[in-house]
Amino acid sequence: MRQSRQGVRSTKVPDEDAMLEFTPTPGVKKKDVYLRVVNADKRSMYTDQSGPFPRKSRRSNQYIMVAVELDGNYIDAEALKTRNASDLTAAYQKIFSRWKATGVICPNWHVLDNEAPEKFKQAIRENNCRVELTPADMHRRNAAERAIQTFKSHFKSVLAGVSDDFPIREWDELLPQSVLTLNLLRQSHVAPNISAYAYHHGSFDYNRMPLAPMGCAVQFHVKPDR
Repeated sequence: MRQSRQGVRSTKVPDEDAMLEFTPTPGVKKKDVYLRVVNADKRSMYTDQSGPFPRKSRRSNQYIMVAVELDGNYIDAEALKTRNASDLTAAYQKIFSRWKATGVICPNWHVLDNEAPEKFKQAIRENNCRVELTPADMHRRNAAERAIQTFKSHFKSVLAGVSDDFPIREWDELLPQSVLTLNLLRQSHVAPNISAYAYHHGSFDYNRMPLAPMGCAVQFHVKPDR
């Protein structure tokens, strides 16, 4: 994904019609102008899977599916037991249902790895989404690849702050709040003055749901008569 493309000579065919009124100046090189055409009806989501977590969770989860949509700049994650077709489809359906329930984002275009199982791709089509596969070895075409790096950095910082006696096999229980706090920190693309979380779910009410450090040690006072 971070391969260097410097020094690569352009193979773009020049537009002869556009060059009719152009008078070249010896020794002066003109810059090319590129136009990006955006399809307003295209609501894309990107997904990919992380590598195996060092420890399998108590619920046998070992992988994480990461999804991202670019309008709200929202990143979502769901734990996986394996990377087979059934588990991938189940995790995707959970993420898609959460997004559709917000009434803000309902994807109709899905970009994923070219090695995706056919059962997974069929489930995407049944949700009225068009499937787009990235070319082989072209990881930069899938925005979820970069989202995985962002999520892993955030999740590792969460794990670094848990209590020393936190049971690491409960790591997948930290995913929902990790997704929440990550998107509270991310800026929405279409509305830069609000967070990615606010774009999807509305303003977060800190009074209704105070956020405590994840995995911290707590003390309970249990009355003897109860």
